[in-house]
Amino acid sequence: MNPQMLTLLRESRGLSQSELAKRSGIPQPTLSKAENGVAELDDDRIRRVADALDYPPAVLSWTDPVYGFGNAAFHHRKQQSLTQTALRKIHAAVNLTRMRTARLMRGVEIDARFTIPDIESDELGGPREVARAVRAHWLMPMGPVRNMIRTLENAGAVVVRSEMGSPRISAISTSTGDGPPLFVLNTGQPGDRERWSLAHELGHLVMHTMPMASKEAEAEADEFASEFLLPAAEVRSQLGGIDLTKAAQMKAAWHVSIAAIIRAARDLGRIDESKYKSLNVRISQLGWRKNEPVVIPLEEPAVLPGVLNIHRHEHDYTSDELADLVGLNLPEFSALYPTGFESGLRVVR
Repeated sequence: MNPQMLTLLRESRGLSQSELAKRSGIPQPTLSKAENGVAELDDDRIRRVADALDYPPAVLSWTDPVYGFGNAAFHHRKQQSLTQTALRKIHAAVNLTRMRTARLMRGVEIDARFTIPDIESDELGGPREVARAVRAHWLMPMGPVRNMIRTLENAGAVVVRSEMGSPRISAISTSTGDGPPLFVLNTGQPGDRERWSLAHELGHLVMHTMPMASKEAEAEADEFASEFLLPAAEVRSQLGGIDLTKAAQMKAAWHVSIAAIIRAARDLGRIDESKYKSLNVRISQLGWRKNEPVVIPLEEPAVLPGVLNIHRHEHDYTSDELADLVGLNLPEFSALYPTGFESGLRVVR
């Protein structure tokens, strides 16, 4: 048994040691010693822990590295009011998603056209210049990003959705070298919010390979996202004299939120601070903070469903075998993973 996996699996269920002790019938001091590597659990206790956590016992022996939020490999959008329990649950969920994705990708290769580059923001003069460089590197045409998820998948990334248990986190990205770059979207977001979250996380992966001050990194990632989704050279002329009606029309065209469009108008000098504040007051009065007009459809990932399809139809995996592969019991596996379809993937012979 791997003590680190015992902790990770427990935290993925949002349980304390004492709560797991009650569910498993194993004394809390024994669980504490097991998590600290001081004592081993026998086979019977491993089974009882696994049953209490609703995981197959074999997952407790996984040896994959566990990465924390303090590592430069992880970038996350959060508010300080998130509890430590919530953060630990999200941290565990993302680590487990990364481990499962890496296992599913073995024997399958993404037919990616491009890669995600590493570019420090000061190398080119700032986040906007970096965003323009990435668009150019990926040979993206002028105009809106037609499909943000497909753009990332074309660069070798995997995008998944996961219930993170809190709306305060929109997305988390990681690129650790032991699998493809991974973007985990929190469920329940509107389409325009998902697109912005992905562009924001892309900015982190491109620019922030080394740790930096959180506020500075978040500001740079937002600036990157704004330029990536709303290129200044193309939207500047449209932003003059912006009002909410015009912003809604732009949202329909660019698939970016009204709030982000208003902010871009301010950042690009098309409206002053007073006008920016008054428009935001009006957005709040209209209740648009949580529910803007002009619905942007959700984009659907294609890579992971395609990988599952290959395993099922080319590698002849059963659902039970796939569930074992990713360390889940069958009901949870069936709920988390789609059936799959062909999607630009090829089998590694």
